[in-house]
Amino acid sequence: MAEPLIVFGSPASQPSRTIYWSCLIKGLPFRLGVREDLEPGESNPRGQVPWIRDGDFVLSEMAAIVCYLADRHGWEDLYPTDVRVRARINQFLHMHHTLVRGATCKLMAPHVVKPLRGFTSTPLSRVMIADTMQAAWEASDPLEAGGRAVHTIMGFLEDAYFTDGTPYVCGTEAVSLADLACYAEIGQFTFANLFDFGDYPRARRWLAAMAEVPFFEPIHAFNVTLGDIASSPNSLERMGPALDAGVKALQDTGLVTNPSVSFRQMVLTADATRTR
Repeated sequence: MAEPLIVFGSPASQPSRTIYWSCLIKGLPFRLGVREDLEPGESNPRGQVPWIRDGDFVLSEMAAIVCYLADRHGWEDLYPTDVRVRARINQFLHMHHTLVRGATCKLMAPHVVKPLRGFTSTPLSRVMIADTMQAAWEASDPLEAGGRAVHTIMGFLEDAYFTDGTPYVCGTEAVSLADLACYAEIGQFTFANLFDFGDYPRARRWLAAMAEVPFFEPIHAFNVTLGDIASSPNSLERMGPALDAGVKALQDTGLVTNPSVSFRQMVLTADATRTR
């Protein structure tokens, strides 16, 4: 029997949730990566989650991972083979790190990670995102400053990616990889009470459509348990149970092949802010 896919990640990691969700939707069993799964000397070169091992093949970067899995397993609904439809999805995924990912860096991270400890960075992350993170964390009013950034992002999505036709971000007839990646960054604000989508009717329609996607509840158990972090700041006392709830919800789907693992046994090569 072939070894199952191993996903090294965290329920708190937005890109990890994108990978988990795509696997669950398509019924692909996977293991939650733990220290015992590491080969001697093995690590993710960038020191970030998520990353996967599929047999003897190791891959990092969320967008590369979900596209690889879709190609490998023929997920033509999530990643259509029509060349122009796929190009539109690829366009969104290539833009992910400098667009919707910024919503997490600017608004979510200051409210989730900063109350726990200072930002931990690698040399690469200091080059790429440390200035962005520091500016967000040092804002006199992180909710207001982060909200301005997310309004800019949402205005762009409302005009350029949402339409009056299908509710999905790339105009596909069904949910695609682009939607899963986008929701991981944008949808989290509905649980955290950090952003009001009232000015964005197309986005609200998309949020409602995404709530109907299979496995919505287990994928967002972490977010539900963490809850409102605008009114009540995050803390270590809240973070641990939220992470454990996220792991248990994945296990309860029956598609996670190591059902006894706890969050504290999982391999985390980075904290929740250092995810790609």
